[in-house]
Amino acid sequence: MSPSGSMPWRIVSALSITHLISYGTLFYAFALLIEPMERDLGWSKTALTAAFSLALISSAFFAVPVGRLIDRGYGRAVMTGGSVLAAILLVLWAYTESYPVFVLIWLGLGAATSALFYEAGFAVLALNLGLLARRGITIITLVAGFASTVFIPLLHVLIDRYGWRDTILVMAALNIGICAALHAFGIPAAPARSKQAGESRTGLPSTSNPRRVLAKPAFWLFVITSVLQGIISVGIPVHLIPILLERGFSIEAAVAAYTVIGPAQVAARFLTGFGERAMSLRGIGVVTMALSALGFMLLPFIPAGSWLILIFAGLYGASNGMLTIVRALLPPELFGREDYGAIQGMIAMPVRVTMAIAPFAFGALWAWWGNYDAVLILCLVMAVCSLVAFMLNLALAREP
Repeated sequence: MSPSGSMPWRIVSALSITHLISYGTLFYAFALLIEPMERDLGWSKTALTAAFSLALISSAFFAVPVGRLIDRGYGRAVMTGGSVLAAILLVLWAYTESYPVFVLIWLGLGAATSALFYEAGFAVLALNLGLLARRGITIITLVAGFASTVFIPLLHVLIDRYGWRDTILVMAALNIGICAALHAFGIPAAPARSKQAGESRTGLPSTSNPRRVLAKPAFWLFVITSVLQGIISVGIPVHLIPILLERGFSIEAAVAAYTVIGPAQVAARFLTGFGERAMSLRGIGVVTMALSALGFMLLPFIPAGSWLILIFAGLYGASNGMLTIVRALLPPELFGREDYGAIQGMIAMPVRVTMAIAPFAFGALWAWWGNYDAVLILCLVMAVCSLVAFMLNLALAREP
């Protein structure tokens, strides 16, 4: 485990690249592939997106065992295996003609992403970087934050020129040729103490058990906060442009507001990751939840066509960007540094399940209410409740 010395750039740069590719090919690519698959295979958008949602649910159920394996020192094997599995499943996807097989492929891809996305990478960094984990995690989120910027135009060109099946084969090649290789050679062997199964640092039998946090009210308050913010972070991007159009904004203004979110996320992550001397993680967490609540309080009062909509987008984006860092780095402060991967998996499990249903739930609420007012009220309530839960969390949590 690295002390507070120089940054071990081999693992940080490797994981930064693999996260960029994994998110670009296994998350953002799906939106571009829906239309050509619907046209060629005759499957509906609902059927296609249902498989994607099932993948999110599948990843939730693999989150805890993946985290436990990483805690035990198998991070290199887990992430390398995840990239190999993803590549194999992508090849099968490229040749599939059967919808049931397509669903099974995405259930498998859900398992693969549980070993490749942020929680797994953060757990590997926490095990190897020690006090440098905060900056390492920040660097990864900064690089991976450009996954859509890089892969949306790249894959669009590939699909237009070579078709969706060959594009998926290119995605498979990236996962096996770059991600698997970087995971295999960029992630070092586990620290010695991780290989000493059943022993603590002192050589005595370890009493570490991630389930210990289940008895802590602070843990459940952190889960509530993460679930509520997770619903907002997934549901709003899907519906933001329709929301703004309904409120009288032009499509140009709506798109402009949407484009502010990404840079705001990256800027907030940068300031959060490298400003540890200015504010504690707990203080950053309070600011994160407060920005979310403030944004949804402001939105109903922004008149159509007003530039103030960019402020809402900036507040929303900054809150989302900071939330990634807070969810990654605060649990060790609240619940101890042992079993980081397993505890992150326990938090991620309900978050991913609710994130999977958030876009559909927001759409159903819009259909039932007749407009997006109910969705915005719900988001405001969830943002305020997440702030309250987080404050209670800090009041109940104790230093490990």
